[in-house]
Amino acid sequence: MSRKRQNDRTGIAMVYTIVIMIGLCALCSLAVDFGHVQLVKAELRRAADSGALAAASQLRATRSAAIAKAVEYAGYNKADGTPVVLDQVKDIEFGTWSPSDKKFKATTSTDISTCNAVHVTARRITARGTSVPLMFARVLGQNTCDVQAETIVEFIPGVHIDDNISATANPYLSGMPAGSVASLNNPHNSPDYAGTATNPLQSPLQVALPLSTGDLLTFDSISGDARHDPNLADYAPDGELDDIGTNTNGAENGISQLRAPINALVGVFLDENQPNLTNHPDMLDYSTDEKRNHVINQPKLKQLFFIGDGLTKDGVKQQFQVPPGATRLFLATWDFFEWNNNSGQRNVRVNRPDKLLIVK
Repeated sequence: MSRKRQNDRTGIAMVYTIVIMIGLCALCSLAVDFGHVQLVKAELRRAADSGALAAASQLRATRSAAIAKAVEYAGYNKADGTPVVLDQVKDIEFGTWSPSDKKFKATTSTDISTCNAVHVTARRITARGTSVPLMFARVLGQNTCDVQAETIVEFIPGVHIDDNISATANPYLSGMPAGSVASLNNPHNSPDYAGTATNPLQSPLQVALPLSTGDLLTFDSISGDARHDPNLADYAPDGELDDIGTNTNGAENGISQLRAPINALVGVFLDENQPNLTNHPDMLDYSTDEKRNHVINQPKLKQLFFIGDGLTKDGVKQQFQVPPGATRLFLATWDFFEWNNNSGQRNVRVNRPDKLLIVK
């Protein structure tokens, strides 16, 4: 082989080597630098989430207070090793979020009391001298990368509903059509019947409250008494703590059994279906102080639960979490049989607190 041909082959091999090395550098850049950039983006998203949630909690305050909260809470997060800093003018927007078309419309007004959403963008960009440094991509002439993440948080105001609950309200008629029967077997052969809006008979009250899975409801301002027999005493919302038992008819109409003080205020969550079309869930037991004093209560769909006065024995307000699929809440009075001869009523305020929802 001539020396010239050997030199030609050596030169070609050198070209291939360079091309391969450039390709390897590109792959390293893709693996290492891309992973680095994605990590920073996730960190920026957490900062944007924190800032937007904090600002949305101040939508009924002033614009300056909301901005201050956004900056403060975003700054508690680090991206690429340093605290995230929001530009108070460019990175924080107030406006309205439309759930129907999923669009955010910003406003420049200083009055944010009518706004229902906050849009926060957290950035690491060249213009601010905070862009993300790259390693292997430098070989390809790319030294840094601009990264940003945005979040929109919707503020959903709380709802407070005041309702009257009759002592004759039988929870086993919740969600059942007019004419349905419950407590069929009782000593007086006097069953309870579901009624209509104008003549409810023993149907319990459906609370006019929109529900979403995970909502935490509270019950307060509870007044009034109930008694399960016209010849017996009246009892407060916790019921007669010395008389605790179950419905003598057992679970009815697909709604669970319950062990609780007689005359107590109780509730049940339902979906849009008639409850008797599926099997009933397990029974909840409220026979002791310990079992009645949970701060967070998590009943299942169609599972009767004790409310009482809505407080623990130490006066702490109890919370009741809406189960998956629930769209309706019914309130009633607890008895062991024959609700139709009960007397009295209670007034109850049902509260769904303000909610903050990350929508984008």
